[in-house]
Amino acid sequence: MRVAAVWQVLMPVARDVERVQIVTDRERGFEDITIRFAETFSGSLNAILKQFETMTWVAAAELC
Repeated sequence: MRVAAVWQVLMPVARDVERVQIVTDRERGFEDITIRFAETFSGSLNAILKQFETMTWVAAAELC
């Protein structure tokens, strides 16, 4: 279900996504998701970040 929620946020900017990496740490009980966008990304990363931050299951979201 969480993967579906991530794609729901990314659908409007899907053409600008270059890579999505999901790493699961079963011992700690969390998933780490890294999303890489094209250099010519035309959307607002802050808007996407804010959408992820509103999800109750997201512990932290940051731009790197």
